[in-house]
Amino acid sequence: MKKNIIITFIAINCSIFAQFDNAGTSAANFLKIGVGSRGMALGGAFTANVQDPSALHWNPAGIAHAKDIQVLLSQYNWIADMKHSYFGLVIPVGSLGNLGISLNNLDMGEMKKTTEFEQDSKVVFRASDIALGLGFGRKISDRFSIGFHGKIVRETISFSNATAFGFDVGSQYQTDFSGLTIGMAITNFGTKMKLQGTDLKVDTDPYADQDANPDAIAQLQTEEWPLPMSFRVGFAMNPVGPNSLIKNETVETTISLDYYDPRDYNPYYAGGLEIKVLGGLFLRMGLENKFIQFNDDHNDNMASSDLTDKLDKDNAHGYVSKTAFGFGLSSKMFPFIPYNFTLDYSVSDMGILGQVTRLTFTIGL
Repeated sequence: MKKNIIITFIAINCSIFAQFDNAGTSAANFLKIGVGSRGMALGGAFTANVQDPSALHWNPAGIAHAKDIQVLLSQYNWIADMKHSYFGLVIPVGSLGNLGISLNNLDMGEMKKTTEFEQDSKVVFRASDIALGLGFGRKISDRFSIGFHGKIVRETISFSNATAFGFDVGSQYQTDFSGLTIGMAITNFGTKMKLQGTDLKVDTDPYADQDANPDAIAQLQTEEWPLPMSFRVGFAMNPVGPNSLIKNETVETTISLDYYDPRDYNPYYAGGLEIKVLGGLFLRMGLENKFIQFNDDHNDNMASSDLTDKLDKDNAHGYVSKTAFGFGLSSKMFPFIPYNFTLDYSVSDMGILGQVTRLTFTIGL
């Protein structure tokens, strides 16, 4: 029965995802920003072993493992003075499973409103993206869990906005071989987004060849764009630990590997290593390996940089790697603390955009 469920899930993943062209363009790209310091320190290889509230982003099946109320908070400065915030809450509801609530926000702050006729305007506007989600995770057996996550996605710029509904589905299966776990998820499958609002209203003269006729107010029409849907499959294993292939009571290691296939980008890989010592100190490192390819129009305009130097100049393609590292501190190291919490920190390489540091606080109540 378990094998049938897994095979069916793989078939659904492949059949749905095969309908889309990976070279497409998407909206609500803030949904692709990684969540939580632990997952990002592992290079994003977190599909199989995520079990905290950030699972509502990576793989909703992960929330099925929570045994108490869990809260995750994360806020940090992303690139270009933008602020990214994430809130995750998991609530066990007995034998039914676990409920999850997520809030994902990207605030781009204030910007000057300029036009080709007014370059030094003092008028400012704001832009932000937000997604509010509700999830459910359940253990089908002691080894197999599934999860679902629905969300309302809204992008706002000045007085215009776009709204869509997204859906995530995932599964995790743990084998009896040294903690080997397999995870799969489809994320951001949903409706399309279309920008609408008063900013798109313009004055126009429908009869420009006639004198003395009043202007009319017209509404500019924008195109619809899909959400950044992706399919991911991951593997995680504990080669060293108390119940692992290599027995060790003081050190525990976790190796994770993910394959990502987004609809608007080339497929890529991510890998991570986590070392747990002293019962609650975690050391992490990760690597993300992406295949970059430009078309002929970009080849003529490519300038020398850290990115282009790694590419095949004749065909403008190649693999570009980005690294990450971090650490975590669990309250389990301190028996006198009554609450179970974890403080995680990560640093992610963003290429020519610099580095992004994240601090995440998770507590169990």
